Amino acid sequence: MSYTATTIYKMVMGISKNEYVLPIIQRELVWSTEQIENLFDSIMSGYPIGSMLFWNYNYNYKCKYKFYEFLKQYDQYKNNHNSEFDTTGTQKITAILDGQQRLTSLYLGLKGYLNLHIPRTHWDKAENFEKKYLYINLLYEQDQNYENTSCKYEFKFKTKEDVAKENLSGKSYWFPVGCVLDFETDKDYREILGNFYEKAGQNLKDRIADIFQDLFFKLKKEEIINYFEEDTSYFDKVLQIFVRINSGGTPLEYTDLLMSIISNIWQDGRDEINNTLDSINSEYQFNIPKDIFLRGCLFLTDLPLVFKVDNFENNHLEKIQNNFSEIVRYIKAACRIFKDFGYSKENLRSNLIILPLAYYLYCRQNINIDETDKEKILNWIQLSILNGVFGGQTTQYLTKLRTLIKNKKQFPLSEIQAESGLMNKRMTIDKDILEDFIDKAKYGTQNSWTILTMLYPSLAYGDKIFHEDHIYPSSKLSKEQLDYGGNFVANLQLLESKKNIRKQDIMPEEWLTEYCLKINKTIEEYKKENFIPNIELTIENFNNYIQKRKENIKIAILESFNNL
Repeated sequence: MSYTATTIYKMVMGISKNEYVLPIIQRELVWSTEQIENLFDSIMSGYPIGSMLFWNYNYNYKCKYKFYEFLKQYDQYKNNHNSEFDTTGTQKITAILDGQQRLTSLYLGLKGYLNLHIPRTHWDKAENFEKKYLYINLLYEQDQNYENTSCKYEFKFKTKEDVAKENLSGKSYWFPVGCVLDFETDKDYREILGNFYEKAGQNLKDRIADIFQDLFFKLKKEEIINYFEEDTSYFDKVLQIFVRINSGGTPLEYTDLLMSIISNIWQDGRDEINNTLDSINSEYQFNIPKDIFLRGCLFLTDLPLVFKVDNFENNHLEKIQNNFSEIVRYIKAACRIFKDFGYSKENLRSNLIILPLAYYLYCRQNINIDETDKEKILNWIQLSILNGVFGGQTTQYLTKLRTLIKNKKQFPLSEIQAESGLMNKRMTIDKDILEDFIDKAKYGTQNSWTILTMLYPSLAYGDKIFHEDHIYPSSKLSKEQLDYGGNFVANLQLLESKKNIRKQDIMPEEWLTEYCLKINKTIEEYKKENFIPNIELTIENFNNYIQKRKENIKIAILESFNNL
């Protein structure tokens, strides 16, 4: 990046000639009238107004991206928006990445106007709006007894009619700030002020002279606009820069900027995508973020998976738009299957794992799976989660999965396992690895949930809500006991939510005695079904219980995977 400076005059004149434009990622004007007025006071007071960032975009033939002109007038009645910039006949564009609000405000104050609604009138009539221009009050004097944070000058947007009346009163004299742009020297103001200046006392003449000298030099001569220049043809780099420089307050997301670009090409795209995500998240209790869904659009339509602007160009976006209903149908079908397996936003962090299943259903044009597929898909989900294959560097892996899955009549679990191994992504379970999984599967994680669903494969997850329940209540255990295994899968079982709430923090032997009587089952039967060692479950036996239950869990899972 290079650094340079220029005058407000040159910037405003350049904006009027569309030498400076706005990329699609920029918001429209959001500054209030007061903010614009305060900006001019800051400039006249000699305060810094911050550096800016410009993007010099050069292209050889056709401009790939849309740009917009600066807002030349702000009209609340017409609710006007920035006009699209016609790139015909030019091969170089200077777009504003940082500084758009300030530069728009400077332009509106010096060459434009605000057409604002008159309070307490109807919004649907043009006569209830009035054009206001920026003026400076030459008779204003800052209250010296007031805090130093008050404005040194008085800038106001006012109608020409109001200015004429107030100037006759003698209590104020409003001068149109934009006239300064026409000055050739700092003496030109005398002709414009005419009789008012001639009749003013010497003290007022001196003050007016100081004001106009400051206006002339601050707006026309001094290089107040400091900016950096970025020269790149890669819009993704521009987005990354834009996210970084706008990260104060509520951070901007790359995906939100990409959504702006998408909606510019596909008018209803933003609403379609947002409504789909709301529907998925409400129907299936998944919290699928926009970036995952957009990757899913690329994934299901066989488009390149690198998450950048170029992969959402017109022809690609047209393909997504034409197939959007099918994309939504099969992503939803995949979410339903995950829900039937017991997964939701509470226990599934690797949302990317939904995409290969959605693609498999999409290729087969069938939202349902048979029992053989169900077992293979469930095993694939469990192995993928425990081995963390979707944890990082997934683009290449997803691309390979898409190739393996495409046009398969049965889910290709064994092929996926083999290919994953070649890509250094383990998709197996053995005794040693499983011991490590069990030791590290902490309460409330997707790993603990996955291991528990391996132990309880036949529960009706799609119809009921199940909780991870501490067999030994966590409130009864010391920190050492919690770390030893009390807050990990060795001390967890799955219980229906209502039963778990009623259980509260009762010690296991007491609860088992009461609960087994209700369900007409012996304590020994319950313990066996839930892989609990057949020992007395007292605090004194806690460490022994943890070791024995770890072994029981390991044996049960290895038996269920003995065909892999």
